[in-house]
Amino acid sequence: MRLRELVRARHLHLKVLTGHDLLDRQVRGVSTTDLAEPGRFVKPGELVLTELTWHTGAESSRNFVKALGDVAALVSGTALKGVPLDLVDACAEAGLPLLTLPVEVPFSHVTEHVLRALIAELGSPPRQRYGSRRRLASTLVDGGSLTKVVTAVAGELDVPCWVMSPTGRVIVGSQPLAEEERARLAHTFLTARHLPGMVGGLSVFPISKGAPHRIANWFLAYAGEQAQGENEDLIVELAALVALERSRLEAAQRIERRVFDQLLELLESGDAALPGVVSRLHTLHVETEHGLLVVALSAPGDAGVAVLDELLRPLAPGIVTATPGMSAAASGTHGTSGAVSGVAASDGEAIALVPLAGNSARELIRHVMAGARRLEAGLRGEGRIALGVSSVTTGPAALSGLIEEARHARSLAALSGERISVITGDDVSSHRTLLAAIPADLRRSFRTRLLGTLEAYDAAHQTDLLETLQAFLEESGNWTSTSERLHVHVNTLRYRLKRIEELTGRSLNSWDQRVDFMLAVRMR
Repeated sequence: MRLRELVRARHLHLKVLTGHDLLDRQVRGVSTTDLAEPGRFVKPGELVLTELTWHTGAESSRNFVKALGDVAALVSGTALKGVPLDLVDACAEAGLPLLTLPVEVPFSHVTEHVLRALIAELGSPPRQRYGSRRRLASTLVDGGSLTKVVTAVAGELDVPCWVMSPTGRVIVGSQPLAEEERARLAHTFLTARHLPGMVGGLSVFPISKGAPHRIANWFLAYAGEQAQGENEDLIVELAALVALERSRLEAAQRIERRVFDQLLELLESGDAALPGVVSRLHTLHVETEHGLLVVALSAPGDAGVAVLDELLRPLAPGIVTATPGMSAAASGTHGTSGAVSGVAASDGEAIALVPLAGNSARELIRHVMAGARRLEAGLRGEGRIALGVSSVTTGPAALSGLIEEARHARSLAALSGERISVITGDDVSSHRTLLAAIPADLRRSFRTRLLGTLEAYDAAHQTDLLETLQAFLEESGNWTSTSERLHVHVNTLRYRLKRIEELTGRSLNSWDQRVDFMLAVRMR
C-alpha cells in the first residue's frame, strides 16, 4: 500500500506534519518502537510507530531519525502531548514523512489497517508459500483470538505450541504444559546466548527482536527441532502476530498510564484536592474499598513497566502502572525530579497502584517475589530488580503517602546489592531498613569483625558456634528454649556460648554487645 492510502483512512485521523510530497511511498510493513536507537529493529519500507518516550531534546530527534534509515514514514503518538518541533525539523531534513495520531486512536488500529492492506495485496488465489500465513493473519485481524491462531499453527506444524512470558507463565497454548517444563523453557529463554534455542526437545523463539530486554519479552515454545523452510516462515509470522496482539493489549494500558501520569503530576504539585484524586482513580477503575497498596520497581533499561505488569497483573488484573517523571520529561519541564514528595526518579523505575480485591498483601508479595526470582536468570552484569511495597490503605486520601513509602522502600531495596531485593512498608520501620541503607562493603566489614573468628573456627573444627549464637539471640537469650531448638543439653549450650565469648572477646551478658551480634548475624 502507499502512504497516501493510509492518510485517506478516515477512521485513523492521521495528520501529515512533513513530507506531503512523499506520500506515494510504498509501505511494506509496520513496527512499533520506543528505543532511542531503533536501527537494528526496523526494516526498509516499514511504517514506524512511536510514542516518543525516548525524546530528550533536539539531538535525540536527529539520532532517532538517522537510525531509522530507509523506512517509509514515522507515525508519532501523543505521549509528549504534542510532537516536538525538533523532530519535525529532523524528519524534514532527512526527507522522512512524519505523521501524527490522535490520543484516542491506538497504534493497534494503524497496525491492523496496514496488515489488512498487505494481506489484500498478496492477491488471490495465494501462492502456497503465503497460504498459511494469510490464513493466520486473517484469523487475528478479523477478530479471532490468539488461542485460535496458536492452535492453527500447532495444527499446521503438527506439534504442540505455546506463547509464554519470561516468568514461565503460559499466555496461550495448544495443550497443557507442566510447571517443571515451563520453568525450564523460561530459564532457557532468559539465559541462551543465541535464540532460537532448544531444551528437552522443545524449541524457544523470541516474540520480538526489538524488546529492550528479555525479561520484558514474550517467547514461543514448540515441540521438535527448529522449524525449516515454510514452517520457519510460519513461526516467524506467528511471532509477528503475537507481537501485534500484545500491542493491542498494551494500547489500553498506555491510555491508563497517561491518566496515571496526570495523577502523579497532580500529587507532586502539592495541590491535590481529594475530589480530583478520587475522580482520576475512578477514571482508572481503581477501587480502594477492599484495600490498595503501591508497588515500586526498578529494573534494567526500559523494562520496568513491562516487568511490573508481568509480576502483578496475573494476580491483580486491576492494576495500573506508570513511569515516574514521565509527565515532567514529556512537557520539557526541568529542575524537578518528576517524583512524589521529593523522591527522585530512577532509571528503569515503574510504580503500580494495586487494588487487593480478594488478595492479601502477604500473598501478593509472595507472588511477586516468586516471579522476580524466575527473572533473575535473565539479569546481566550489574542488572538488578529492586521492589518497594507500601502498606495498605482503604482511603484515597493516603495515596500520596503510599507512593512515597513504596518508592523510598524501593530505593532502600536497591542499596542491598542483591540481584533481587524487596523492602515492604513494615520493613521501613524495622532495623532491616537501616541495614539495607548501609553500603555492602561496610556491612561485610562489620560482620567480619564480629563473626569472622567464629566462621573460621566452625570451618576448621566442623562446629556450629555461629548457628548456636544465632539461635541464642533469636530466642532472646533463653537457655531452655535455645537448647531445645538446637537439640543439645543445657551444659553443652553453656560451653558453646563460653567459647563464643572467648573467641570474639565480647560478653553475651551485655545488652549492647548482643545488639551488635544480632546486627552482624543479619548482615549476610
